[in-house]
Amino acid sequence: MSVRFASTNHPLRRLGWRAARRGLLAPALARAANDNPAAAPGAALALQAGAAPFEPMLIAALRHFAVHGLAAAEAALAEAHEAGLAGDTEARAHWLAITALFDRRRAVAAGAPAPAA
Repeated sequence: MSVRFASTNHPLRRLGWRAARRGLLAPALARAANDNPAAAPGAALALQAGAAPFEPMLIAALRHFAVHGLAAAEAALAEAHEAGLAGDTEARAHWLAITALFDRRRAVAAGAPAPAA
């Protein structure tokens, strides 16, 4: 799978660029939105309005994915196995939960309880 960077500030990616060239519309740029409420202005208001912060397990899984890429499920399963051999049930449950975020079937086959959908 190839990954290609495409800037949002490009004339071909502008919304209504043809009409804007003819002067019919003001050009509206398609901008990426930051969905992290802690970085947005008025973050305290967003949290009071019901916007939930990111889940700690999701953050851990994304950081694990950043390190291991597409092999993240296998690496998390290996960490769970090592923690099980060491007798650390808390770490094993943590790594099986991360494995379940990537591949539920492998986590259930390894002994993790089925996550709620």
